[in-house]
Amino acid sequence: MIATEAEIHAFITARVMSRLSPPGERRSEALREVLTVTLPDLDRQRLEAMTAMAPEIPLSLYAKWAGFFADRLLETVDLEELRNLCANSEKSNATLLLLYAMFMESERMERLTADDLRTLSGVP
Repeated sequence: MIATEAEIHAFITARVMSRLSPPGERRSEALREVLTVTLPDLDRQRLEAMTAMAPEIPLSLYAKWAGFFADRLLETVDLEELRNLCANSEKSNATLLLLYAMFMESERMERLTADDLRTLSGVP
């Protein structure tokens, strides 16, 4: 059983990272789906060109955000509850990932991700 704060942090970060799509075909497929919905009149050639132009986000940024998520949970949630979330069951894993999605949609994280992506792109 996971017992220490460091073990909880490591588990949460690893669980989130394990669910993120690595660069490659799954990412391209997701981008194509978004573009198809948002720009339905876009022809196939332009769709593929736009998909290819979208820059990769380094895994280090995803790891940073997952680490912030684990930090925030450790600051705000009782350790016993966190141990239950780290049970590695289907339900606890789904709960962690739902919490992560909600965390990433928070105003604070929207600002941070925008800042990180601006820095990554070199845009001031």
